[in-house]
Amino acid sequence: MRKAVVTCALLATVTIFACPCRAQSANDPDEARIEDVITASHILTNEGILDSFGHVSARSAKNPDHFFMPRAMPPALVSRADIVEVGVDCKPVDANAPRLNGERYIHCEVYKTRSDVQSVIHTHDLAVIPFGLTGISLKPVLAQAGFLPPEVPLFEVREANASEPENKRGMLVLNATLGDALAKKLGAGPVVLMRGHGETVVGRSVREATVRTIYTHIDAQAQSAALALSPDITTLNASELATNAAENFDADRPWQNYKQRLPAGR
Repeated sequence: MRKAVVTCALLATVTIFACPCRAQSANDPDEARIEDVITASHILTNEGILDSFGHVSARSAKNPDHFFMPRAMPPALVSRADIVEVGVDCKPVDANAPRLNGERYIHCEVYKTRSDVQSVIHTHDLAVIPFGLTGISLKPVLAQAGFLPPEVPLFEVREANASEPENKRGMLVLNATLGDALAKKLGAGPVVLMRGHGETVVGRSVREATVRTIYTHIDAQAQSAALALSPDITTLNASELATNAAENFDADRPWQNYKQRLPAGR
């Protein structure tokens, strides 16, 4: 019996030294969130939702005025060494930090505006972009997308940067003014579309924000397919939307499913 106990203790020690990141994340809530940011970046790339320029962030559990996001790089390649701690002033905590994503202002301003938000995801999802171009609103049509409002709001960057010189009226959210305008359009909701650009999704955790991003993508695909068959589609009604939180409360199940779909070694 004593030999078995000693063997188990040795195995546990070996496991901790073999996977120091897991041991560290178990004891540090910020490391756990950073690990989820990395995994979410890989999941959403693997599912074809994040392209070369999208990004995932997580608010610090220890300092709510800070958040973590990858440096400017393809999300498919994000590792722990690429994560930068940023203040809600959109400046890196470390003055020697690598180059940040230009659109970090999306994250900064949402975190400033929404104390409930613990994760922000910005994608260029081709499934949702048509709904910002056609005058047709993205609506909840799937049971698993019942977190969406009856009509997902649309951020029109032309309205937000109308006072800028013409040579600065671009499509990207590259300053606090545009980030604040986007956060206001998001309001208290979970998703805001961005005309010709993509979407921003928020959640109470990285996992919830990731699952919402995936099901917004699937909902957009389903609505597009339905509209190809008929202009008259059935969306979730008020009662169905009201019961969604009780019916779809477990973000961890789809998170684990999509994590399992990652290629070996990711």
